[in-house]
Amino acid sequence: MSDASPPPGPPGLVIRQAKAKYPRPARPAAVAAAPLPPASFELLEIKSHRALAVNQREIAERVAAAPDLAVMLFINPVLAFERLGVKLAPEVAHHVLHTIQHPKALRARREELEVKLKEALGEPAQPTDAAWNRHLLFELRKLPPLAIGGEVPAYKPPLGEQESAKLHALRPPGTKRYLQKRLLPPRNRVASVPWNESLRRIDLEAPAPKLAHADMPPERVPLEDLWFYKDLDVVVRDALELGVIQRRAFPVHSPDSFRRILAGEKANAFRLWIRSIRFNPGANAPPESTG
Repeated sequence: MSDASPPPGPPGLVIRQAKAKYPRPARPAAVAAAPLPPASFELLEIKSHRALAVNQREIAERVAAAPDLAVMLFINPVLAFERLGVKLAPEVAHHVLHTIQHPKALRARREELEVKLKEALGEPAQPTDAAWNRHLLFELRKLPPLAIGGEVPAYKPPLGEQESAKLHALRPPGTKRYLQKRLLPPRNRVASVPWNESLRRIDLEAPAPKLAHADMPPERVPLEDLWFYKDLDVVVRDALELGVIQRRAFPVHSPDSFRRILAGEKANAFRLWIRSIRFNPGANAPPESTG
């Protein structure tokens, strides 16, 4: 034990620190990549979807010329294109963002729901915003607040009911590892993280339970709680479905987050693990990543 003065502690408690036999390396702070230097390209304005297709080879060449910067396409493709000198018109930028976020069928359903809800509510739907959901339920749709308490929505199994049943049938029966009775009580306990169902598996078709009314509406209503109101109002049901689709989207970073990742101030897995990406200028395919 060391003779150095002990660190401060509660009165009556003496703490002695043992000197490590082998010095430990200092624990690094949050890991972030090095800042990326700006690239120099002539301005290329893309004002239509046709212009995007016509200039595909030029864009691919710029991506190949700046592989480190091209990785930022996974962070926010519109802002990354700007760094490559490619300026997208608003409608083209919207198309690019939505294309990477969802498959074609899901993208079409999202756009259908967005238009439908805006017509019904007179404003854009924001079901992933808990404050807006309160506005939707109790101001726009005039629904009574429900006493949800500890209730949770119904979720679909990860692999589907039939797949889960087949895999469960293949599991071997449980066996005892130790035939002798334990002589000493266990000294260690391992805690696990509470299970959290994935929102993308929320069951929109399962009936919600009939709950008593609450005295006061909550200040915020998370997207999961919309599930308990979906059978009371078809508009709320559509908002819930839209929110689930939005949560399933490939994440696109905000301009501030993009800037911080670009400058190396914020850690990001894409910048840490992907060295470059390439476009195939002869095919309409998403970026190919190389790790």
